[in-house]
Amino acid sequence: MVYIASPLRGDYNTNIKNAVEYCRLAAEKGVLPLAPHIIFSQWCNDTIPEQREQGLSLGLALLQKADELWVMGTTFSQGMQGEVEFAQEHGIPMFFVTYPHDLNYYPVSADENRPLSKLDCVPESSRESYKDQLVVLRHEHLRPEYRTSRNQVWLVTHGPGCRPDYVHSDTIHLTHPVDGDRMAIRRGDVWGVPKPEMMDCIRQAYPEFDAALQPAAEPEGDLCR
Repeated sequence: MVYIASPLRGDYNTNIKNAVEYCRLAAEKGVLPLAPHIIFSQWCNDTIPEQREQGLSLGLALLQKADELWVMGTTFSQGMQGEVEFAQEHGIPMFFVTYPHDLNYYPVSADENRPLSKLDCVPESSRESYKDQLVVLRHEHLRPEYRTSRNQVWLVTHGPGCRPDYVHSDTIHLTHPVDGDRMAIRRGDVWGVPKPEMMDCIRQAYPEFDAALQPAAEPEGDLCR
């Protein structure tokens, strides 16, 4: 069950129409989408303060029962900001769908494991150096058929964007721990460093990851002789 967050205030009719479209597209991807302002606006008038507060409270009660929060678009209303903060406080997986009219940006996994999100990363790790660190690639940078949490975890090898205070270039170079594939992306294309408990989940879900991340065996014999 996915909670669809998008603006309501402003161009009311267009915003409702967009929310309906987002739900239709999300349903095509196989999830159960629920947009609170489509439901609760039927009896909660957003222009009446008391009814608006009731609608917001009902929305958060619905969000608490959802499996994921999808934040649609790049314009955040006050209500959306409250939903984002609520999801962060309650550990609800949250995804930002930059282009919500394009199905290719919807965070639906190609396997049975959900995609990784910002909440799966160490807080504030995006402000640290990424050199020699595992990082989580944002889901929209993977083609839908390769969009799995397995393909979101990469090792940063080098690049001027490793440092958070980059000036001339934000490029970082990645290597996949299992496949050895390589690519170069912008620093902003990753969420951050995965939490240790999330890496434990990745190791369990994908045994080949566990093997790839095992420390190298110590060589036998006395090398100093």
